[in-house]
Amino acid sequence: MSRTQAVRVAMPAALGAVVALVAVAVLAGAVLPRGVLAGTGRGNVPSLPSDLSAVPLGTPVRPPVGDGGYAVLATQPGTGEAVGWDPCRPLTYVVNPASAPAGGAYLLGEAIAVIQAATGLLVVDAGTTGEPPDEVRPPLLRERYGDRWAPVLVAWSDPVTSPRLAGDVAGYAGPSTMQGTDPGTLHYVSGQVVLDGPQLAEMAAGPAGLARVRAVLVHELGHLVGLDHVDDPGQLMYPATTPLVVDLADGDLRGLAAVSGRPCRTDF
Repeated sequence: MSRTQAVRVAMPAALGAVVALVAVAVLAGAVLPRGVLAGTGRGNVPSLPSDLSAVPLGTPVRPPVGDGGYAVLATQPGTGEAVGWDPCRPLTYVVNPASAPAGGAYLLGEAIAVIQAATGLLVVDAGTTGEPPDEVRPPLLRERYGDRWAPVLVAWSDPVTSPRLAGDVAGYAGPSTMQGTDPGTLHYVSGQVVLDGPQLAEMAAGPAGLARVRAVLVHELGHLVGLDHVDDPGQLMYPATTPLVVDLADGDLRGLAAVSGRPCRTDF
């Protein structure tokens, strides 16, 4: 199951131009049931990494004061704590560059650095892939990636390859969630970010273009690590972004802190 929400990107009136509205969306995957005991390498749970760290690999940025709002994609039943990624393992990703715009790799690297610094997650580039985006992409793809959670797929795509990018949708993203046997063990283990390369290339060529594209990428990566849209227009996670808000604001940073600092996982 998934749900889609859109954010519009418009030029400020001071620029005196009318431009197309651009939407980016969040794709929230269904919770996957735990199929077998962790470490067996069977079913829908891979073996635990041999070099699993017992402590977080980084430290989230201290959230700033302010009154900006934030929302998270999921919370633990019973406690209301935000669901997040395991901070004791690298968040690895692969890139399908099929429809990447000029400079896309550089802007993606900048956006990832922003999210990595804010969350304390160690985000690792695992190279390129020919894997196409898939709205029902499973988090375990042993034939392609071996006995591990599939790395996050970042796919530069287009509306023909990814029909959800039709019209004004510039991208969509979301994590895959795993449920353990004990309460409070919901956890993100994989996911994907799908970006409309041609549309973002057109955006990059316009006024404040590179900043606008980078903002879209940071926004989508925010969804990947667990943030939802908010109704606060001063935040980057607001559904209608403009060149006036191209960086993470106070609410965004508090939200990223909320989805960070989760317990280390040793069960799956």
